[in-house]
Amino acid sequence: MLPAAPRYLGMISSDGSLWVDSAGVSSHATLFEGSIVQTEDTPARLQLAGGVRVLMDRASRAQVFQDRLLLEKGRTQLDVGSSFRIEARTLQVTPAAAGSRAVVTVRDSGAIEVGSLSGEVQVRNPSAVMVARVTPAHAVELRPGASSASLVTGCVSQLGKVFVLADDTSGVIIELRGEKLEATSGKRMQITGEAMHAPPTAPADQVIHVRELKVFATGCNAGIAASTGAAATGSRARTAPGGGGAASGASTGISAAHAVLGGIAVASSTAAATQIVRTLAHKPPISPGR
Repeated sequence: MLPAAPRYLGMISSDGSLWVDSAGVSSHATLFEGSIVQTEDTPARLQLAGGVRVLMDRASRAQVFQDRLLLEKGRTQLDVGSSFRIEARTLQVTPAAAGSRAVVTVRDSGAIEVGSLSGEVQVRNPSAVMVARVTPAHAVELRPGASSASLVTGCVSQLGKVFVLADDTSGVIIELRGEKLEATSGKRMQITGEAMHAPPTAPADQVIHVRELKVFATGCNAGIAASTGAAATGSRARTAPGGGGAASGASTGISAAHAVLGGIAVASSTAAATQIVRTLAHKPPISPGR
């Protein structure tokens, strides 16, 4: 029996030289399932089957599959591909909608930066737990291997019998469970607790059992309770006029430096994380091989 031919994925093109599966190439090359790509002094463009388009910055290395790109170092941009994802150090970065565009960077320190150029971008840990919601002009820095305890900060809202908090840093919506939560409604709190393996109540992304509470400020606006669903929550709530996110914290002299969710430490990152990867605009010629 003959071995099956590798699955054809698409093409990679660059204005300079690059490496594909340890072979030096120039201009363009064919990609197959599991191809390892490394750029040098110039960025590259990946045009994959199904219309997926990914841009790799200079000095980047990744392995490409039909449904994902494993970023080992450098920076990459998912330009088109609602069902495609970028993975970096076990984190999964996916677009929330067809028009979402993500930028993912693997730093030498091991930190992962995720920014959004358009639409919402979602980040999950290896257990598929949501650890960040990123919207345009925002970016987060994520570090795997943090404590298993959860740490979130934001305004608490009561939706019926459910108490929820939109975390200032990660944008993740948390359903709070525990004792004496009635006193937290309408207050800006820092919550320490444990993640629960229980289905959350919409619009929450996950459930935390509260162990410790710290009041930062009172007088939060309606926040999540005034929204019409998840579209008005998450990281968008952080910049809503009068919302109960980072803006309200700044007015009280309090800000959330970081969050810990699903074993991932999440902090705000710089605007540089949302810079566009610029590469050639023309399409490469179709080539049967490298």
